[in-house]
Amino acid sequence: MRGRQINDKKIKKEDTEVPKKGLSTFLGKISGKEQLGLEIDRLNSHVIKLEIDLRSSRNQLEKKEILARQAVSDRQEAEILLNQEHIRTRTLSHELETIRAESQGKLKFRGTETLSLQAIQAYLSKLKSFHDPTGSLLTAYLPQGTRLSGVIGEKVFERVEEETRTLLDRLEPETGLVLFYDIYRMICEAIVPPFPITSPAWQLGHNFEVSLLEEILSKDYRVLVLVLHAGESFIGFTSGAQVFDTEELIRSSVKEKHSKGGFSQRRFERLREEDIAHHMDKVLEVLDKVLEENSPIDCIIMSGDFQLIGEIRKRLPFNFEIIEKPSDIRVEKASGEDILRMALSSRRYLL
Repeated sequence: MRGRQINDKKIKKEDTEVPKKGLSTFLGKISGKEQLGLEIDRLNSHVIKLEIDLRSSRNQLEKKEILARQAVSDRQEAEILLNQEHIRTRTLSHELETIRAESQGKLKFRGTETLSLQAIQAYLSKLKSFHDPTGSLLTAYLPQGTRLSGVIGEKVFERVEEETRTLLDRLEPETGLVLFYDIYRMICEAIVPPFPITSPAWQLGHNFEVSLLEEILSKDYRVLVLVLHAGESFIGFTSGAQVFDTEELIRSSVKEKHSKGGFSQRRFERLREEDIAHHMDKVLEVLDKVLEENSPIDCIIMSGDFQLIGEIRKRLPFNFEIIEKPSDIRVEKASGEDILRMALSSRRYLL
């Protein structure tokens, strides 16, 4: 009896435990499905977000591709236009050069003249006598490398004839120039002085402005003059522009031309170059002596063979004012007075 009761209790206990265990398992299964569902929902949301991002990226990519294609098209169009402009520019430049060449062939100075110090002073005296009540007399001082357009006013510049401006631009003297110009072209000429014009200036008035040029010409420069030729050169120093205080003539034996027999052309040229080098050594020796004895020097005026001038330039100190002056004067046929007159002369150009 007792054993039966125990078994009944055991059975009842088992009966009560079975439903509890099944409910727990059931609830556990439900909970797992919910979590899985939530995870699926989360993944679906992420997929949707990725799809949206992908569509956005594709849209942006398409826009960039359109812009890139447009940029390529624009660039190609720009290159075509640029090439067309290059061709047009080259064509116009060629036409301009042709016109300039033709105009330069037709345009010529009405005349040129070399004026000594005495002659230029008489010339300036005549210029000072001109008077125009309308104020049409233009004077322009142009240092080396200065254009008329960069000095005078635009309205005045336009009143100067193009032919005159073209001729003026041809002149590129180391010392600069002075333009004397009547707006009505009764007077139209330029003066290249022997000494540099240091600053630009201009005036449009009733008279020509000559005082600045007179000041340049009247200054007592300490000048060294070199006339250089192979075999015969001249060095002179003056402190007052009247006479040379020091004169030195340097002579050397230099072969003048190639004989038909004896030396080969190459050997002759080598021997001639050696003769010239020897002559230049003698010139430099005398030059050093003259520079030392007559320091300070305001400027050096050089004329003669341009290759020899170049060699002397290389060996002179950088602080010297050097002026190259074209001249056909020959040392053996000229006196010191002739050489000084050439060195200190002015050049007149009728435009």
